[in-house]
Amino acid sequence: MLKALACRASRYPFAHGAVHAPPGGPIVADSYHCSRYNTNTGRLTTAMFEDVFARLRARLA
Repeated sequence: MLKALACRASRYPFAHGAVHAPPGGPIVADSYHCSRYNTNTGRLTTAMFEDVFARLRARLA
């Protein structure tokens, strides 16, 4: 998405739970992929994943 908006990805580094607002575009939320590997290793827990959506809901309210 950042490429489509002609934004440099380095200005929006990935961090789980981070929310970015590139100029002229929609907000972009970062989350680890909910793959079996990430959930089994604890890299992504259910609470972490749900927190991303809670932050987005709060931001959009």
